[in-house]
Amino acid sequence: MLIKGKLFEKAGIPLYDRLLKVASSAQKATSANIANVSTPGYKARNIDFKTEMRRFVSSQKTVIPQATDSKHISPGSPHEIIKIKEIEDTETSTGVNSVDIEKEMMDLSENQILYEFGSKKLARTFGILRTAIRGKA
Repeated sequence: MLIKGKLFEKAGIPLYDRLLKVASSAQKATSANIANVSTPGYKARNIDFKTEMRRFVSSQKTVIPQATDSKHISPGSPHEIIKIKEIEDTETSTGVNSVDIEKEMMDLSENQILYEFGSKKLARTFGILRTAIRGKA
């Protein structure tokens, strides 16, 4: 527990983990939007990356309830839930639904960059921790 509680937190692993979860969820929402580009009445879905990351960082400063008995249901942490919002029709909508294919393709590229960044940073962090544990340069 000491390793998870202190070492991983100090190395930034929970932050990178959250970044990967949010980017992955955004990628799924964008993929669903692209798949439904011609579905009548479909409402595009979106995840606000900045809001989700800000919510995660602020939740790290709050107390998370813990189950004190094995029969209790663990409440989980509130930052684990990623909020997906539906987008109403805008001026760039196609008239069929609220999906703007150009915006979705741009979001897809942005999410890919964010995910690659997070995975590379996480791999590098684990590499540094592995080197520190082994004691070799």
